[in-house]
This record gives sequence, C-alpha cells and structure tokens, in this order.
Amino acid sequence: MINLNAAFFEALIGQPVSIRVRDEAEAWVVDSVTRRTGHSARTDQPFDVYFSAPPGRAPQQGLMRATTAGDEVVEFFAVPIAATADAVTYEAVFN
Repeated sequence: MINLNAAFFEALIGQPVSIRVRDEAEAWVVDSVTRRTGHSARTDQPFDVYFSAPPGRAPQQGLMRATTAGDEVVEFFAVPIAATADAVTYEAVFN
C-alpha cells in the first residue's frame, strides 16, 4: 500500500500523472506540494498538492484516480481552483 504523504507527491513535481476523468485518461502535471502545520489527527504532516490539467472540459471536483509513471495508483479528492486558457489548476488537500 502506498503511503500518501507529502514526500510521495514531492517526488512527482514536474511529472505527468494519468488521471481518469469521466472514463477517459488525461495527463495532469504535479505542480507543487505545500506542507502545513501538523495536528494530532494525522501521524504525518498535512499537505496540499496542486496539479495542472489540460483546458477544454468543464472543470469538476471529485474523486480522482491517478496512475504515476511507475504504475502506482492513488485516489484523492481534487477541487478546481483556477482556470486559464492554458490549464486548469486543481487542489487536493490531505488533512
């Protein structure tokens, strides 16, 4: 089982991951990871991950299934937070 911590996503910064969106695969890029102040409900540090997705579809929040270049599969909830002509930015919060 993969431990979804900040270090896992930090190793993917700048790399594409394949995201299943409405039964189709899209290439999203891991842009950054922000570590936040720890709390007692989590044994490791809470963090946020920011992704760039291709423009063109109506952005929707929801449970995403990602496959990394190393064939690791992870699921997370992502919310669109910005959109430009070039990309849609999504945020995934790990509390």
